[in-house]
Amino acid sequence: MVKTVIVTAGGTSERIDDVRVISNFSSGRLGMAVAEAFLASESAGVGKIYYLCDRNTVTPADDRVEIVRVQGVDGLLSALKKLLTTEKIDAVVHAMAVSDYAVKQVTTLSAIREGREDDLGGNPAGGTGGKISSEIDDLVIVLKRTPKVIGEIKKLRKDTILVGFKLLSNVSKEELIETGFRLLKKNDCDLVLANDLAEIQGDRHVGHLISKNGDYETMTTKKEIAEAIVRKVEELMKKKAVSGKEG
Repeated sequence: MVKTVIVTAGGTSERIDDVRVISNFSSGRLGMAVAEAFLASESAGVGKIYYLCDRNTVTPADDRVEIVRVQGVDGLLSALKKLLTTEKIDAVVHAMAVSDYAVKQVTTLSAIREGREDDLGGNPAGGTGGKISSEIDDLVIVLKRTPKVIGEIKKLRKDTILVGFKLLSNVSKEELIETGFRLLKKNDCDLVLANDLAEIQGDRHVGHLISKNGDYETMTTKKEIAEAIVRKVEELMKKKAVSGKEG
């Protein structure tokens, strides 16, 4: 049976006004490597990939890949909800670096001091849309927490295979593995790729792929990580197919 997979990749961009955003450094190269590894694997049997990404993210070029451009966490959630509730999605590889914060309000320090916090409007477009003036000397951007996208995926489609990602910076391997495993348990992931920013440089990318039983394997390049994810997802798909027949 032909499989359908969602891969989220790159970072999110949270709008400040019509020309400015808050984003991060994620290029999407790991997500693209995963998509390409699925396409290269004949045994995985993936015939369709929905590739969810921001407009600046690198993308794979293949007829089996549908690029779905999203902006911000709200856009990502909307796209995921539509796909997971209307399509038979066999696996979701959620590699996107999702912003923890979005813009709640744009104001100025002087307005806050004078009790006029909403002078520029209560939304990222400054109330009326357009571009915030570049002449403002004391601009203040108020942020709000964004929803945890990974926690919504299994709620929308319980039977999909979910691969989560956890990125920390300059922590011990033990802490990294423990944090990744907590993410797995909390969000009902089947696998989690835990990696440390300090161990990502050029072609080197150390990642630990954690399974539900707590075991993990370590890779040192994006290609190795992508191939390991595809192999593990393929194994889980086969187990599901066998259990489905037995049931």
